[in-house]
Amino acid sequence: MIKISRVYTENDLEKALSVQKVAMHQAQRIGYQLGIIKSYNNFGKIYLDRSDFYDAINHVDLALKINKNRAYKDDECVSYLIKGQCYLFLNNFPESSKNLTKALQIAEQIKDPIKIARIYNNIAIIYNKQEKLEEEQLNYQKALQSINGIQSPAAERLRNIISSNIALNYLDQKQYDKALTIFQRCFEYEKKLNYKTNLAGSSRSLSKVYLGKKEYSKALEYAQNALELYTQLGNKSGQADVYREIGVIYLKTNQLQDALDYTQKGLQLSTKIGELESIKFCYENLSKIHSKLNNYKEAYTNQVLFKKMSDSMFNSEINDKVTQIQMTYEFDKKQEQLKRLQNEKDTKLKSESNKQRNFLIAIAMTLFFLSLLTIGIYFNLKSYKKQKNIVEQQKEQIQNSLTEKETLLREIHHRVKNNLQIISSLLNMQSEDIEDQKVLLSIQEGQSRVQAMSLIHQNLYQSEHIDKVNIENYFKELTNYLSTMYKGDSNSVKVTIETSNIQFDFDTAIPLGLIVNELVSNAYKHAFSNKKEGQISIQINAINSTDYQLLVSNDGEKLPSNFDWNKPKSLGMKLVTILSKQLRGSFSLKENEPNTTFEVLFKDLKEFQKASGK
Repeated sequence: MIKISRVYTENDLEKALSVQKVAMHQAQRIGYQLGIIKSYNNFGKIYLDRSDFYDAINHVDLALKINKNRAYKDDECVSYLIKGQCYLFLNNFPESSKNLTKALQIAEQIKDPIKIARIYNNIAIIYNKQEKLEEEQLNYQKALQSINGIQSPAAERLRNIISSNIALNYLDQKQYDKALTIFQRCFEYEKKLNYKTNLAGSSRSLSKVYLGKKEYSKALEYAQNALELYTQLGNKSGQADVYREIGVIYLKTNQLQDALDYTQKGLQLSTKIGELESIKFCYENLSKIHSKLNNYKEAYTNQVLFKKMSDSMFNSEINDKVTQIQMTYEFDKKQEQLKRLQNEKDTKLKSESNKQRNFLIAIAMTLFFLSLLTIGIYFNLKSYKKQKNIVEQQKEQIQNSLTEKETLLREIHHRVKNNLQIISSLLNMQSEDIEDQKVLLSIQEGQSRVQAMSLIHQNLYQSEHIDKVNIENYFKELTNYLSTMYKGDSNSVKVTIETSNIQFDFDTAIPLGLIVNELVSNAYKHAFSNKKEGQISIQINAINSTDYQLLVSNDGEKLPSNFDWNKPKSLGMKLVTILSKQLRGSFSLKENEPNTTFEVLFKDLKEFQKASGK
């Protein structure tokens, strides 16, 4: 009966629940302990698929309680896996990671490659939520490696699910054609098997691709198909997500009332089941919709709720807890390997002990005399150790203080970044109703300067070293933003950046970023205003440990013959001149070049202050 219930889980959750109740009754009637454990786990899986996450957790906890002696390892692994998936949907990433790690330890003990692959797939999703792309891809590869060479329906189906998750990364990177190829293959596979849950997921993924490609009718068609399947299954999480995504499609097609209605439906359902990430995205969509409807108060309120929800889900404390759980698991795994190796060594040593017995007797007397000497040394070491412990305690106190201050500084940078982004969002909302191009351009320039400063704070709180900014990464994010602002997604102006992995502190990075912002913005506005293709180059060369050269060049239209860079009239050029002086440097236009090239000679302020003894 339990197996029959699992079959119905794919297409009819109510029927699966009904059959499972009968199976539980029979197991309890005859006192079949394994059947009761499996039944509670199966209830958990059904409630998980229905998005009744707390009911699912309660049932698998009952399975774990009965299985407290761990007699049934396979079922214990299933219990922790279901709990991990439930907490993942509830966006409680530390609890999700803790339960998935327990499941992985058991799966590796019982050598179940299918379960290992499923667990790594879920761990990868946690890293996706944290925007840790490298760790995410690593865990997807671990999942695929676990089932490599296994030819079975379960392995093939799991490979299809993992491939679909990997394709979501291509979607995030706007590689729509690459994502579309994978999602179409997954859709046809699930359509052939007629598994409604996965078929709904594939339909939803195709809708997202066509939304990105601006093929809105196809996007709506696949979204409505996904909504129908989720509704038939009673999957409230899926329904809520698709309601919200249909709202986005209507927003893109300017059907604002429909966009508002569907987004509010999604928010109500996500709130009911407690899925925080879906609630967050609903607030973001509502902010955009109200902005279009000129309801700026509502737009601002929802934007603040979106930021508040983001901060509650993702902060340094949560990320540290998840990282600590993963590191503990890896450490325990290595300790277990070391223990096994040690046991092997002990066995080998024991077999050789008889050969060494006579030798040990010979040196025993020597050790006796040495022990007398050791006693004298011991009392000296004891005194030394006491002093050493005092020093180590003081060192630990200092380190804890430094860690607390670094955490506080990261939080400050995070909050400053959020406040600057709210200002940027408000400027963006305001600009949507402005028709005067000069005023609109002024707002965009202000918005780009706010974004330049916001990205600095973002890089600082995400950086491994809180006092250093990776300039190349920062310039890439800044130029990507400027490219989208001035040229949109169809931009054919290529930007190359060469910085030789140079890093600067906050005082140098801020004015340098504003200088690059102004020079690149001017290139888009003037050099490429009538030219569709071209190239912008940004290069930083180290002259010595203190002095640097910044070159910003483009192959667009040349500057007017009457342009006098020594007497700039625009605010942007005046800012570049002022900021160059702030960096103890100079700003100039390099003439007789095939491209238009601006040169800024500047100093690393931190190194300059060290050298001058300030």
